[in-house]
Amino acid sequence: MEIVDKRTKKEEHWQLGDVLVANSDDSKGLIVKNSNAEYCLMNITPDKRWNYSTAEDDCFGNCYKTLSDFYEATYPDWHKVNAHLVVED
Repeated sequence: MEIVDKRTKKEEHWQLGDVLVANSDDSKGLIVKNSNAEYCLMNITPDKRWNYSTAEDDCFGNCYKTLSDFYEATYPDWHKVNAHLVVED
């Protein structure tokens, strides 16, 4: 079996609700605003501790006042992926 990664390196434009994957492992995060209105990366990796919390100690990395500050600090270690929310009965 061969795995082919067809993604290309490019500048990414991030916004609230985007899903990111870590370059170093398979951790997944969702760009959200916490209760202090700061941008942070909420852990949505299945079966991990501290999932789905926006408390500063539970998010990946630090939280930032602006999306551009968040992007500059986070971009080297994370990349945006296509993701879909599926809601079922």
